[in-house]
Amino acid sequence: MRKLAILFLPLLAFVPPYADAQSKKSKNPYQIEFDRTRDVEQLTQSPDGAKKGIYVKVRFAITLDGANVDKLEDYKLVIEEDGQRVKEVDVPRPTASEDLSVMLALDTSGSMKEHGRMEQARTAAAAFLKKLPARSDCGLILFDHEVREKLAPIYERPPLLSQIQMVQPRGGTAYLDAASEGIETLRATRRGRDRAVVLVTDGLDLNSKKLIQQVIAEALRDRTRIYTIGIGEPGRFEPVTTVLALDRSGSMKPPASDTDTMSKIAALHLAAQRYVDSMSTAGRCSIIPFSSRVGTPSAFMDKAQAPALKANIKRLTPFGETAVFDAAYDAVCLFDADGAKGKRAVLAMTDGKDNSSRRGVEEVIARAKEAKVPLYMLGFGRPGEIDEDIMRQMANQTGGKYYHAKNKDALLEIFENLSIQLHDDGIDETALKRLAKETGGQYFPAKNVSELKLILEQVTNAIQREAFEITFESRFQVADGRVRDVTLKLIRKDAAGTDEVIESKTGAYISRGVVIAEMNYLVYLIILVVLGGLIALPALLRRTSVG
Repeated sequence: MRKLAILFLPLLAFVPPYADAQSKKSKNPYQIEFDRTRDVEQLTQSPDGAKKGIYVKVRFAITLDGANVDKLEDYKLVIEEDGQRVKEVDVPRPTASEDLSVMLALDTSGSMKEHGRMEQARTAAAAFLKKLPARSDCGLILFDHEVREKLAPIYERPPLLSQIQMVQPRGGTAYLDAASEGIETLRATRRGRDRAVVLVTDGLDLNSKKLIQQVIAEALRDRTRIYTIGIGEPGRFEPVTTVLALDRSGSMKPPASDTDTMSKIAALHLAAQRYVDSMSTAGRCSIIPFSSRVGTPSAFMDKAQAPALKANIKRLTPFGETAVFDAAYDAVCLFDADGAKGKRAVLAMTDGKDNSSRRGVEEVIARAKEAKVPLYMLGFGRPGEIDEDIMRQMANQTGGKYYHAKNKDALLEIFENLSIQLHDDGIDETALKRLAKETGGQYFPAKNVSELKLILEQVTNAIQREAFEITFESRFQVADGRVRDVTLKLIRKDAAGTDEVIESKTGAYISRGVVIAEMNYLVYLIILVVLGGLIALPALLRRTSVG
């Protein structure tokens, strides 16, 4: 009898998302996890080394959807080689593994301030860390538009909890970069441990430099699963068109406050560029500079054209007086010519009082209300130098809002938060599902933030895994260089003993060695006759010459 070697390799036992936790028993509770390109390997001897030959090692996992399966004997796993059955084994009940290295990547962007999300996330993270097995090490990544804090995996939980408790929400969202950083950090962990990144986010990824396909490739390369949790409702991806009316008057030369070291115009460069960086792929933007007169607006450009938008901002230099009313009026008029649908808004920033406009305040307000375009008015600098009452009136009567930035840091935060507010309308559920599915993890929706604690406890169960390798002697003991298919079938036997194939996954290996051609025996006979004739030919030639 061929020897069956059952070793340990990832077998995932997971609990379903909160929304499905109370559902009835699944009809097909098991699924095969199997990578056709990585999980089949040819060996040149039996697992114990006692016998030479062609053996095949198959790595696989069986996932359970959380239902209680009472009759495990009804389920079998069948392995076929080139369509012929070579093994049949029982499907075992999954048990938890404690050999884990985990990175918790937690979103700390500005939108986490809303609806008590940050506090709920702190409570949920504490429950997650507490529920992890003691033998599992865990690291931490806190991220907004960049990675803010990173702790490599450790067994102690208090240092992680301390960092989570101290962090305050700010900035945009770059969860793809955070996931990539988590994968990279786990690469240094002890070999043989199961690796997982648990990613919690409440918004669109507006700031990552990494693309989703790059992160997935990194996870597959390092055998790291990514479990994603999306807080809130799925985004509608509504088009967003905005105009930035930016003051470049002569008063923008000095710093905004006694503590700032850079000029107001330099601070504006940074803040407006941060706005562009935080736009979504559904966003478009135009820049209108103004001083004594309103400058020529740039074309509307999307996120892919961010370098050109940022270059237009960088070119702003201070001179002249202030015509903020005219700039706001012309910005509203741009939408008429553009004809864009979806969300629209004007962001007008100035550091002083209007002293050059031809348009009056009431005229600007009337035009904005007619076009249904809200005005977000930003005053930058010392309060006495800004006409805050007028700017507040313009914002309130058009459905916008007035902001005052007393220094560079406040201006950066306002521009960034406004970009997030306008562009981030929910989670990118499609991307989060893809990130999880293609790396062997799982996606968990948390539409209500109060569900987060329970969901993270479920994730703890999901990442604890047991797994298998099965090695069998190949039916084909000739190393002929051919591709051999290996198929794993999950079989359920009904009351009549009939096999029902629940799921089937196929991989392949190449039988390495010298290619041996297959020929009819008559070809071999002809070759032998020809060789015999060639051997006899010299003797025949000698006889002929002697005769």
